[in-house]
Amino acid sequence: MPRPDVRMTPAEIEEFLSGEEGGVLAHLDENGDPTAVLVTSSVHGTALALATTGPAPLPPDGTRVCVAYEREPSYAGIRAALVLGQLHGGRLEPDRTISFDFAKIPVPVREDDH
Repeated sequence: MPRPDVRMTPAEIEEFLSGEEGGVLAHLDENGDPTAVLVTSSVHGTALALATTGPAPLPPDGTRVCVAYEREPSYAGIRAALVLGQLHGGRLEPDRTISFDFAKIPVPVREDDH
């Protein structure tokens, strides 16, 4: 049996990101080491405006980053998006987004339920 497609549509991703106030920005630092920082974010057209929540600054312009967003009201309701792209002036123009919505997984039907 094929697995259900749990990816969000572009409209669902836009709605999801518009409802998120922040996420985790990950990137490789100047030494090539992975690092992460909490960020606030807001949707502006196709871009995400980002700001760090602590004293650490955003990575420099041109840095390839991934911002992870997750919402989890329950295991069956987990929704997430990983937004990948380059930073420019505190904005992230995505060039790829990976997403999933576990609510799209059909509830199994037991033999004695039908």
